[in-house]
Amino acid sequence: MEKSVSDRKDIDPMLVLGKAVDMGISVNGGDFPLGALPMKMQRIVREANDCYGYPVDYLAGAMLVAVGLGIGNTHFARLKGKWDESAILFMALVGRPGACKSHPLNFAIRPFTELDGKATRAYVKACEEYERQRELPMKERTDPHPVAPVCKRFLISDATPEAMLLIHSQNLRGILMWNDELAGWFK
Repeated sequence: MEKSVSDRKDIDPMLVLGKAVDMGISVNGGDFPLGALPMKMQRIVREANDCYGYPVDYLAGAMLVAVGLGIGNTHFARLKGKWDESAILFMALVGRPGACKSHPLNFAIRPFTELDGKATRAYVKACEEYERQRELPMKERTDPHPVAPVCKRFLISDATPEAMLLIHSQNLRGILMWNDELAGWFK
């Protein structure tokens, strides 16, 4: 069952900060602070780096975005007693052409791509049934007033502002706007 925005849980930011300090995280130069991630994420990043050659910083950053997408608007951190922040992250992987930016991002969001595929297939079937019900005479319908289905999704990559407004209104949990090129994201 999907939780609504009102079912969120509060996270104590001071507890999170305290745990981070306790971990004794140190950053060497420009290295990504991999030790700040949970152990399972660290293992995935290291193994993907070993197996596929994905740069640690690109994959770790992409995984943080994927985790933020998974959390969506279901949990908030309360800051300064009154201010709530969600897990919204903005990230751009910047590097030279061929620097292996797209592959780590696709790897990190693959579970959501697969969920979106399943949701789209279910949506298409629901639309077909909706149209079939609408074409029937009122007394033959299983539902006298069928409601148009909504396509639940996690990802959006290319849409007009009007389409984005509709998609946002149907996906209050949150969505990820992602583009292969930074210029496309700004559009």
